[in-house]
Amino acid sequence: MLENVTINDIEVNVQAADWEDAIRKSAQPLLERDKIEERYVDAMIDAVHRVGPYIVLGNHVALAHARPECGAKELSVFFTTLNPGIAFGNENFDPVTLIITLAAIDEDSHLELMGELAGILMDEKNVMRLVESKTSEEFLTLLQKMRDED
Repeated sequence: MLENVTINDIEVNVQAADWEDAIRKSAQPLLERDKIEERYVDAMIDAVHRVGPYIVLGNHVALAHARPECGAKELSVFFTTLNPGIAFGNENFDPVTLIITLAAIDEDSHLELMGELAGILMDEKNVMRLVESKTSEEFLTLLQKMRDED
């Protein structure tokens, strides 16, 4: 699925007041494109309030997501780099500098994407290179190169 990512699926150097604002900003493009409903954004935030910062995967990366029935309309992903990074409450991996916002429409359709991302994001050097991207184009070029090398 990473081969379908375009510069329109990436925003770099976003500033956010806190982790909730960061999730809202990272989800906004998916809302505008009618890929998710507003209640999906609320569900992502509510889950962190209920369960804690489980969406922080490591290496300063958060995977913002909710259950498909919470308002996901189409399988989609959006990448947001945060500058400065934002504390999500995970002392081992804060601050978060990359949010991957995922809308999955069922239990399986996103698994290929997750596998591709895991191979890339396991290497902290890859994460740092992506986060240091100055433009969406640079981020996309790096992401594609990392995908091809993985």
